[in-house]
Amino acid sequence: MIKAIVLLIVLLFSAGSYAAQPPAWHMNCSEPDGLPRGKLLLFGEMHGSKETPALIAQLACFLSKHQEVAIGLEIPSRDQPLIDAYLASRGTNASREKLMSSVFWKTDRDGRSSAAMFELIDAIRDLKEHGRAIDLFAFDDQPGTTLERNVAIANGIRRFVKEHREAKVVALMGNIHAMQDPMNIGKEKLVPSGYLLKDLTPISILVTYPKGTIWACMPDCRKHDLSPRTPVAGPAGFKNGATLDGYSRMFLLNSITASPPAIMNGSKG
Repeated sequence: MIKAIVLLIVLLFSAGSYAAQPPAWHMNCSEPDGLPRGKLLLFGEMHGSKETPALIAQLACFLSKHQEVAIGLEIPSRDQPLIDAYLASRGTNASREKLMSSVFWKTDRDGRSSAAMFELIDAIRDLKEHGRAIDLFAFDDQPGTTLERNVAIANGIRRFVKEHREAKVVALMGNIHAMQDPMNIGKEKLVPSGYLLKDLTPISILVTYPKGTIWACMPDCRKHDLSPRTPVAGPAGFKNGATLDGYSRMFLLNSITASPPAIMNGSKG
């Protein structure tokens, strides 16, 4: 009888302790100075860093304290059922393996399937588990179709925004896609996803950085050294204006460090 009472007390204490736990990102939920107030924020990055996914996780934690938020990632939209299942899970190894069972995680090596990107997804799962009004959606509609990539990305974001009009949407993508001005590449005119979404009044934010490294395919897929992107004065954080056409804001990182694929040569990164 005494053993049963002690066991019950332990179980109740454990349950109470779990319920009181803050999200994993609780200590990094502060609002960065200058955070834009728009309903649709398009962050343009160089894929394959640790710091940019961590920035998006910080924004997700801060914004979801006050409103409904959705984070969009440049992952094939056909992976959405796997993402939804992981977000509803307890984040076990088995759940992670199921999430990463798709072709995207096993074969893509361009930085979008990095260990840091998985940590961002897991942070959102953790926020949801603690009751935050937050979601995550994959917006790359191109795989398995003949769609031009910028059109495919714009289609995926537009569809989500149309179906979730109350949510503030933060979408992370390659820095060409987030631009709001067309550009010429040789004799070809490239129309970025940001331009195709201009009727939704997005704010395009260029993620800029000091000297560092990324994991990307340029063209070989490995860790690459980066020179600073047009030096920006002042401390890290949001800046008005941008050093690249098609952007109205920037976010200057303190550092940029390569994050390898979450699955390396058949094993977890």
